[in-house]
Amino acid sequence: MRLFVAVKFSPEIEKCLTDLQDKMKENRITGNYTNCQNLHLTLAFIGEYNSPNKVMKALSKVEFEPFEISLGETIGNFGDILWVGLKRNFKLMSLAESVRTALENEHIPFDRKPFNPHITIIRKAKIFSEQEKYIKALRAENVKMTVEKFSLMHSHRENGKLIYTEIGNIKAK
Repeated sequence: MRLFVAVKFSPEIEKCLTDLQDKMKENRITGNYTNCQNLHLTLAFIGEYNSPNKVMKALSKVEFEPFEISLGETIGNFGDILWVGLKRNFKLMSLAESVRTALENEHIPFDRKPFNPHITIIRKAKIFSEQEKYIKALRAENVKMTVEKFSLMHSHRENGKLIYTEIGNIKAK
């Protein structure tokens, strides 16, 4: 099973992100656009791991209070991946660290790259030089939401389409 731990978004953040995607489509930026229902913030990527119950048990030890996150204005890229940043805040960083510590304590493998809060909106983006200025000028709205839970997600393909399914979630105290 391909697993990851994520924060799922409010309808307001989803709308802001899909509005940005629509603007990019109108400007003929091609690539694999993330489906609205798959938009998320990854706290920890586990990858192939066949014990979701063990992961949920580890995650159940994570305690946190509800907190607010906000989209940042930044639209950036990692190679051919376009993403929208989030405003950094201590509580978000702390939650990601707590999730990763819980996984480590139970010897559950995960990607140990530093946590860099971002939302992938396009994979395999094809951007021509005249479109680069357009992308750099785009800004995400300062949309906020309260994080009240995070989820263990399963990633799989169904009829060639990427599907993310929630296995379970951990609610704030």
